[in-house]
Amino acid sequence: MHTRGHPAAILTASLALALSLVAGSPLANAAGKRVSDPCAPPTKVTGSPAETAWRIWVAATCPVNSNAYPYIVWENWLEQSQMYPANPSLGLVVPNAGATTTGHQLHASGLGTINGLPTDPATQCTVTQGNLVICEEVRLNGAQEDYTAGEGIWNRASQQSLAAAGADIRYPSPSVELKIDWIVLASCSDPPSGVHVESINGTCFALAGMHLISKLGKNWIWATFEPQNLTTNPQRCVVLGCQDPFGSRPVVSHGGAGGFTNLSPQLAALMKGANLAPEWTNYRLDGVQTLFVRANGKPTLLGNSVIEGENAGVPLDQASCISCHAASAIKNDGTDGITLLMSNPVGRPQPLPSSAWIRRDFVWSLGLACFNSPFQTCAAQ
Repeated sequence: MHTRGHPAAILTASLALALSLVAGSPLANAAGKRVSDPCAPPTKVTGSPAETAWRIWVAATCPVNSNAYPYIVWENWLEQSQMYPANPSLGLVVPNAGATTTGHQLHASGLGTINGLPTDPATQCTVTQGNLVICEEVRLNGAQEDYTAGEGIWNRASQQSLAAAGADIRYPSPSVELKIDWIVLASCSDPPSGVHVESINGTCFALAGMHLISKLGKNWIWATFEPQNLTTNPQRCVVLGCQDPFGSRPVVSHGGAGGFTNLSPQLAALMKGANLAPEWTNYRLDGVQTLFVRANGKPTLLGNSVIEGENAGVPLDQASCISCHAASAIKNDGTDGITLLMSNPVGRPQPLPSSAWIRRDFVWSLGLACFNSPFQTCAAQ
């Protein structure tokens, strides 16, 4: 069941001309000629980190089907668990491009598990301190899949060999990763307004949080999104505020109903050109992060009220996506960098303990690699 469809809107000549007059429109230039496809992700930083994040997000959210899963582009990407087999001695087997999509691979928050949050027996997802059940999935785009498979780093032994050689793990610039958090609803009969809702294996879910990371930046571009809904996201923008110079008017907002914003003309045109379903126009960028610290030396902060605040139990004033992910590393004996992760780290990353370690280019999903993964149960060696 998909409660909100993707109508096949047709741009008339007059509408196309109107959109061409919007500053920064991705659809047409002054002569009315099409210059780019909003469903094609950018290949370089475009405008600003916020604009780049939105263009990637829109391309990943373009409609695929109106009445059957997968509804949108990123639902065709592999979930991280599909890239890391429990028994690597049998090799890596993932769905190929022609395979039927296997559906959502939902699980508890890894960080929530580390922080001691319990799981729900029925879904194996996180039970929050507020007694919400929140499921998570992490999707990897084709560039990230190809690099992980091609370098053999889905296998911990290969990661160890790279660490022993002092080699680098460096994902290619088109790489994108999405973390999606779903809140369990009682039913889909009365879905929350302006929130993407799906029935998954007979349970109704509201998509309440999205993290996006893109390797178009040297240390990746980090962005997080939430819908404007006080039922699913009552703490959105409350702690850190929200700032979006590209997509939001006003640019800065704070929590509660008074913190709701309008789309900028540029983003509205981008979404319309991509033919996004109506509910997606209610999602907002909380913020974007590219630096560990500001010019004044203070740490940058970025967190999502659902992904970190609810599902992982992390206070948002202690949340920094870039700093946390910088701790992803491996030692030449297979020891995982999770052992180096400070409690709620912010600011610049700590130096690695010795030359026996290498960083894993900010990618925590590599910690799922067996054998001896700290994040999943591996087959016996």
